[in-house]
Amino acid sequence: MSPRKQRRKEERRFKRLKVRYGPEKPVHLAYAIRISPNGAFLVANRPIFSSGSRIVVEFDAPTGKLSTDAVVRHARNLPPQMVHLSTSGMGVEFISPPPELLEYLKTF
Repeated sequence: MSPRKQRRKEERRFKRLKVRYGPEKPVHLAYAIRISPNGAFLVANRPIFSSGSRIVVEFDAPTGKLSTDAVVRHARNLPPQMVHLSTSGMGVEFISPPPELLEYLKTF
């Protein structure tokens, strides 16, 4: 078996951070895992936005709230009875994250 080609530009950090997200305002709670300066996977039950959707992701950093626009690259919406088998959520790519957010993400 040949190794899978790695498409990511940056190494992911396996940290779990509480975030808020939403299409216009970050009102829904999720946890960001597998985080890089380019994106993250948001563990969320509902709502799950479809691929191509634009959302706002807000991190609660020690210095205050840091937000960035993001685009959903893939989504996995599992029924409640299946969540013990896999993780429901969305893989998002950050769109022009502010320098303060990039610095915060480097601290892990």
